[in-house]
Amino acid sequence: MQTRPEPPPEAALIRAATKRNRISGRKAASLAGISDARWRQIVTGYQSVGGTYVPVKAPADTLARMAQATGVTADELTTAGREDAAAELRELSAAPPAAQSNAQVEAITALLATLPPEAQQEVLRRLQRNPAVNTQTPADERRAG
Repeated sequence: MQTRPEPPPEAALIRAATKRNRISGRKAASLAGISDARWRQIVTGYQSVGGTYVPVKAPADTLARMAQATGVTADELTTAGREDAAAELRELSAAPPAAQSNAQVEAITALLATLPPEAQQEVLRRLQRNPAVNTQTPADERRAG
């Protein structure tokens, strides 16, 4: 029987930070913009392919988003041997909040773009009617205040 690969140092770091911060894997995956399944593959260090355990190494940008979601620092990633992800995390951290990508917003925007203009207007009209959704921009809020 094949043994499972050991998680790489960066995976153990992310897993420890998730536990330390009392955040579920599901919530952390959502914050990082990846699926639960992919999160689990990365933090365990393997995926099962046809009954065979295959080592998994996260791409630098994915690992940086995971680190950001769990509070892992760029220095910790460097110490774990992932300077590539540390550099990505530094870029993420340096970007102004409005420039930081939100995977869900990007997906919804792409979906909205596939609709005819009338349907787009209807969706936006309904969002504006929904009090649970804040469609005001910071500039709108300053003018209203």
